[in-house]
Amino acid sequence: MNSISITPGKNNIGAFINNINLKKFDQNQVDDIKKTLNLFGVIFIKKQNLDPDSYQIFAKSIGQPVIYPRLKGLSEKFPFINVIERKPDDKNLSFGSSWLHQDTSYLANDRPRYTMLMGIEVPTGQGNTIFSSGFNAYEKLPDEIKNKIKNATGVFSSSGPIAITRLEREKEMGIKSSASMEAEHSIVKMVSGKKTLYVSPGHLIKIKNVNEKESDFLKNYLIDHVNKQEFIFSYEWSKGDICLWDNLSILHMASEIKNCKRVMHRITIK
Repeated sequence: MNSISITPGKNNIGAFINNINLKKFDQNQVDDIKKTLNLFGVIFIKKQNLDPDSYQIFAKSIGQPVIYPRLKGLSEKFPFINVIERKPDDKNLSFGSSWLHQDTSYLANDRPRYTMLMGIEVPTGQGNTIFSSGFNAYEKLPDEIKNKIKNATGVFSSSGPIAITRLEREKEMGIKSSASMEAEHSIVKMVSGKKTLYVSPGHLIKIKNVNEKESDFLKNYLIDHVNKQEFIFSYEWSKGDICLWDNLSILHMASEIKNCKRVMHRITIK
């Protein structure tokens, strides 16, 4: 089969993968996709329009799909595929909107590594997904800040600022909210030999292992930093597009959607 080619996204965030049909891929292409994912943090594969079977098969080539406890599966046959739907009359915040975050950062070492979305029904001109590069954000930090956070640990909570969108969505779906979960992770991570920021503003509630007087300052500084436009790429969806990202090196959030329908299929992967 053809080897893939890539085109970097805006601000060198993520990469578009070209020359591939995910209905029939081979192991060499999977290896190339994984290398690209490690280098860029997020990949965009346009207009694949996979059926649930093909979508789940591709997910399994990347890693182990996991059941996401806060969202229902598509069906008994496809328990790993979650339907994220926005209805025209929804007035509340979109699921995962308003705060950049790294999925399930409030879980300990068993947290899933990758998240994948496919556009099923996409409104024109709305519903972009916003990505921020932890690689680029770390690289552009002043040396003084890098030094202060080199051993820093973040405390991440499912009751952080983003919880409001989760609680609204759970109420809509009739899911009883589970107890708050917390975990601690290093703020600076290594992915394929490159340092990346792991700060998940939607979940980060405290920074430890830094000068205590500077803890709040550093938390706010890093949250402001990853939100800078130079680290942001707003991805415009087409029907059938697939986005796959590494939660260690990429932050994301949904943009607002008003008065229209949007349906995505999501798979979480370890």
